[in-house]
Amino acid sequence: MNPALLVGAVAEILTWVGLGAAAVFGAGALVAKLADGTWVPIRAVLLDDVGQQGSLRWFGDDGVHTAPLTDELREAADGDEVDAFHRVGSASDVRLHHRSPLPRLLGGVALACGGVGVLAVVVQVVAMVTTG
Repeated sequence: MNPALLVGAVAEILTWVGLGAAAVFGAGALVAKLADGTWVPIRAVLLDDVGQQGSLRWFGDDGVHTAPLTDELREAADGDEVDAFHRVGSASDVRLHHRSPLPRLLGGVALACGGVGVLAVVVQVVAMVTTG
């Protein structure tokens, strides 16, 4: 069997797999981004309740909000206040980072798979040209 034909066949498989996986992971990144919602910056106050875990309290557009105090938030606190992010439309969702890492991870995987697919197309075209 001609080696150029074998390379072309493998490149065709990698093209379809790479571009298909890029579409799936790209759609997953979009869904994860949309599902994450909108997060706004807040300045919350730490409240240490006697005999309990403690809580955070902050003012939002729709009133006062309260969330349980986690160890991560306690460590990030500057005195008795912490800069965090609150999910719009939720009563007590708080985190330290503005964006979730999941959409970025899925988007990176989609770009890598798309790169493999595009590179495989180039190899496939070169294999076609060399076979005549």
